[in-house]
Amino acid sequence: MEEEKEISVIIPVYNASACIQNLVSEVHQLLHSQNHTFEIILVDDASRDDSWQKIKLICLQLKHVKAFSLSKNFGQHKATLCGFHNSNGRYVITIDDDFEHHPKDILMLYRQLKQSQSDVVYGTSKNAKKSFVRSIITKFYKFISKVENPYAGVGSSFRALKKDLVSKIVSHQNHLFFIDELILWYTSSIDVCELNFHKSQKEASGYGFLKLFSLSSNVLMISTTMPLKLVKTLGLSMSLISILTGAFYLFKKIIHKTPVAGYTSIIVSVLFSAGLILFCLGIIGEYLGNVLMMQNNKPAFYIKEKI
Repeated sequence: MEEEKEISVIIPVYNASACIQNLVSEVHQLLHSQNHTFEIILVDDASRDDSWQKIKLICLQLKHVKAFSLSKNFGQHKATLCGFHNSNGRYVITIDDDFEHHPKDILMLYRQLKQSQSDVVYGTSKNAKKSFVRSIITKFYKFISKVENPYAGVGSSFRALKKDLVSKIVSHQNHLFFIDELILWYTSSIDVCELNFHKSQKEASGYGFLKLFSLSSNVLMISTTMPLKLVKTLGLSMSLISILTGAFYLFKKIIHKTPVAGYTSIIVSVLFSAGLILFCLGIIGEYLGNVLMMQNNKPAFYIKEKI
């Protein structure tokens, strides 16, 4: 059986050929200088550049590095899950591949987690600058999440977790997977460490508008019943509006003998009602689709190659 390490550092990699070698080198040097037993786990999420070739070279040059190549692009959270499955540290650190989080800050998270009673410590930003669209999506997601859980929305991809919590996350066998949501299922002992974030060294972010929107909507569908509650509220509101509107026109017709123009109002009402019904059916359909994937045991990830 593999000997337990003090620290496992998991780095999900996607199109990071330009910076992954320097990042791993700095992390390795940092942990080696502290005389910690450690391992660095690289999970290539089907990069379209030569990241996997760079990772192979890294494994030849440095000790304590393990690497896995996924068969297709499963997404950052599932790549991180693959790292969790193959980690053996008492404390597990996850960090992005683009130098947005500086390697030296790993020790800050590790020491704060070790000294606290928390199960997880998040590295949060003092100075992160995001695009307007990304900021809006992030704020909207955090607002919706906190409706059902006040601890939601505090996380980041730079986090330190204790082994017991990682073991609970790994036991989750479902395709629908969002790490920070699962953390909230198992603990409320959450701490944060404010850090300076840096400009990404990757040419382009792995999360464009469509990916961010898709991720946010998927998380809402698997972690909260808020969309269904919204549908119920919309349906009830429209019913009340329809009743009141009908009563108003009936009152005008009977009391004031006022003729009511029908064609235009009927068309508008039908189109609006049909659009609302389709919207509600779409939300319900998303839930049913997720249930179908869970029933079919769709895998969260599949390893094509490992070193």
